[in-house]
Amino acid sequence: MENIDKVTRTTARPAMRLAALSLLVAASLVAVSLVATVFLAGMTSAARAATAAGASVRGTTARIQALLDRPVNGKVDLPSGTFTIRPALRLHQTETIIGHHTTLKVASGSDNYAAVLSGASAATDLTGLTITGVTFDQNTAGNPIHSVSPLYHGFPRFVVLVVAGSNVKITHNTFKNTNNVNTIVTGGATSHVTIGGNIFHTANVPLHDHSSIYTSGTHTVISKNSLIGAAMCAAAAIEVHGDGVWVTGNQVRGYYKAANIVSSDTTFSGNVVRAAANPVDLWSTVSPGLHDVKVTDNVLNRDLPYWARLLHQLGGSLPPAKYTKRVITDTTSKFPMHRITIRGNRG
Repeated sequence: MENIDKVTRTTARPAMRLAALSLLVAASLVAVSLVATVFLAGMTSAARAATAAGASVRGTTARIQALLDRPVNGKVDLPSGTFTIRPALRLHQTETIIGHHTTLKVASGSDNYAAVLSGASAATDLTGLTITGVTFDQNTAGNPIHSVSPLYHGFPRFVVLVVAGSNVKITHNTFKNTNNVNTIVTGGATSHVTIGGNIFHTANVPLHDHSSIYTSGTHTVISKNSLIGAAMCAAAAIEVHGDGVWVTGNQVRGYYKAANIVSSDTTFSGNVVRAAANPVDLWSTVSPGLHDVKVTDNVLNRDLPYWARLLHQLGGSLPPAKYTKRVITDTTSKFPMHRITIRGNRG
């Protein structure tokens, strides 16, 4: 030990020790750097994956929007496949959108939004619009509703919104994994709208107000749609406002109500409703009152024990018998009703 001590006290050794120490420190820094590089590389890889996924969705959305913006001879032929998009596609007047085994799927994490497809603004006239043969996947699992409040404050999560326009056709589409306030909505400035041959698969969790088809305007035809709900309390498959509506040949099951009828000069006929609580609700909210409505020749089937059990599970109860008839007049109606025909319906 003494010889070693003497050696370390010579003038030649401190430089060697410093060099050795420098090498040790350098080696340590290299090791730390390697660990940091590996760690950061892992983070960068995850970030890159997320960025790439986001870029892919943006790119796909832009691609679909470009097709919508530039119809060929009035037609937009959507390509075959499933396309994950952001829910902000803009529609144009007098274009026919045709799906060819096309699914437009709302991207996970889209959270709250107004509508998947709509006009550029509330004033956009979509006269002549046709949408047919497209599957719309709202991707409820990837966009759960955490609070119902935003649904009623600007973010109803509509799928198709047409505020204004005439001769609009939404036919032979599929709407699946939907959870929203309304799926198809037409506004009071619409006329001669046809909603037909579509398939709807819908839930409303957590419990919130819902109508899969919600129309206003005049001369609307809602026919041969299949509406399938999953324990749709607080929901009607169809709600019609405006004037001159035909609701015919639709199949409805899984909804508490099949229809809220608020529009005068309306025919509800030839529909098949299965396992509802109150199939048809007549609701007079506009002066001078609901008039010239026909509810005829429908199958209006009810399953009151099922709804009683379900409501009990939710902490409620089935209302008195006068509220669960096949056809009722809504107690919140503000005006009288005139020339209402109810006949030929069966359970």
